[in-house]
Amino acid sequence: MSKLYNEYSNVVNDFRIFFSKFSNSKTLLRFVPNLFCSFIFAESITLSKVALTSFKSYDHPVLLDSVYKRISRTLHNSRFSFHSIFDSIVIDTLSRYKLSHSDKNVHISFDHMFVETKFTILMFTLRVGKQGVPIYFKVFQGANSDYKGEAFKMRHIKEGVSYCHSLIKSVIPDANIIFLADRWFGNFFPLMHFIDSLGDIFVFRCKQNLKVFYHKYPENHKIWIPIIDLPHLIHASKLYTNLEFTRNKYVFNLAYCKSKNHKESWLLITNGNPKFAKIYYGYRFGSIEFLFKSQKTNGFYLEETGIKKIHAFENLYSLICIANLYLTCLGSDISKNSHCYKNLGLTITRKSKLNNTYRVISRFRAGLILFKMAIDCIRYIRLPRTFTLYDT
Repeated sequence: MSKLYNEYSNVVNDFRIFFSKFSNSKTLLRFVPNLFCSFIFAESITLSKVALTSFKSYDHPVLLDSVYKRISRTLHNSRFSFHSIFDSIVIDTLSRYKLSHSDKNVHISFDHMFVETKFTILMFTLRVGKQGVPIYFKVFQGANSDYKGEAFKMRHIKEGVSYCHSLIKSVIPDANIIFLADRWFGNFFPLMHFIDSLGDIFVFRCKQNLKVFYHKYPENHKIWIPIIDLPHLIHASKLYTNLEFTRNKYVFNLAYCKSKNHKESWLLITNGNPKFAKIYYGYRFGSIEFLFKSQKTNGFYLEETGIKKIHAFENLYSLICIANLYLTCLGSDISKNSHCYKNLGLTITRKSKLNNTYRVISRFRAGLILFKMAIDCIRYIRLPRTFTLYDT
């Protein structure tokens, strides 16, 4: 009989040891590692599918309905806070994270994600390569709730910015933190001022109806004009320094970016060098938009959740974010230690005609494929159970 490597029960036990560093609850440790692996293997957060995957791992008689109810009870249990475990794992992972580039730039993107009308999530991600990993989030009631506007209040966004600043500085004291945000945040000048006061850089895309105080005609005094009416180039970026925004006259810089490939211009406000604003802002898409996609249609199908209680959803979402982080670490290990995976037939990069290497499978997706290949396999496949993130 062929020997099986990375048996499901052994993998679950290894994760139980790992999770024990962040929780001393015996009840939680008996069940959550199995639940965590089941989420990944099922590629779904639908509890019936997760229960079916978890059900197959039991070596003693058990009813499928009992497994389903146990998962539901665990998520709804008010004594369990998986969010705190997520925070601890992020801190532990980043404490071993090393920047490989000399400029010490750390890009953090933030935005809101909607789970239909049930929940709204404020998410902060750390850019690693061309994608991002979750480092902070907060869950709020969605559009169906009386508290639907809570997720957009300034105090919650500032709280996230402050947390991420302290987190990065605690592990990389000399890091240059750059916050990236879409145009919904483009008129949040008190937020920009707050980031500036922390000594960090921001690059926000702003809306075209914003007005600036500008010296349009040399012979006249400054006037208020819409930002879209500033002189600009057709197929290049026009850079402005020390522009005055709003009646409070916040002084920031601007990159007016126009491209023949895009119908809309990018109007990027920054307190840093506007020369780099377009490059930095371009990192936002892979950093956070890809994460949202991996949690939805490219990974766990988060929008299919039937959970209605916010505490249960927060527990569920915490496990999903931990899974995102782990699978990205796994994908990073494939890139960093490619010699250990060269005979798997898993092609994650290719070469172009110009002999440039480009990635065809994301780190997250590569980690997910590897995890499913390695479980209960008749050949040995390296499957690290640790959260080691490489900046490759």
